[in-house]
Amino acid sequence: MQRFILLAVTAFVLTTASSALALDSAALVGKWQLQEPARDSAGKPCPFVGEKLEFTADGKMVSANMPVPFRFKVNPDKSDAAAAVARYPELKGMEIMLAAMGGAKIDWSKAPIVYGVELKGAQLTMKVSGYTPALYKKQK
Repeated sequence: MQRFILLAVTAFVLTTASSALALDSAALVGKWQLQEPARDSAGKPCPFVGEKLEFTADGKMVSANMPVPFRFKVNPDKSDAAAAVARYPELKGMEIMLAAMGGAKIDWSKAPIVYGVELKGAQLTMKVSGYTPALYKKQK
């Protein structure tokens, strides 16, 4: 019985800790400056990561190289994240951020742009399949 309780408490603590470490869209809100561009194997820059990005509180990602602001979603449902990683296995183990153009109704399981992301303080890493990671620094 004690083992069961210990196991249950350990599982709860680990689940709570992993939830606390999950990427928070509020932490992304603000302006970000590119520090290191994403490039493909030929050295060409990735069109999905701009020189400057702005994440807004209403869930939009704005960049000069995008025709319109994109909607973004961090911490997608497990099934949506699994579908994204199945399409782009090199993003496995990273936080997943989905992006799409469109209105309020987006089928996130079919999001055309999938980023692997990592946020450490004021440093944001964004990875698109087929490209090196792009590094951003949050502007004050």
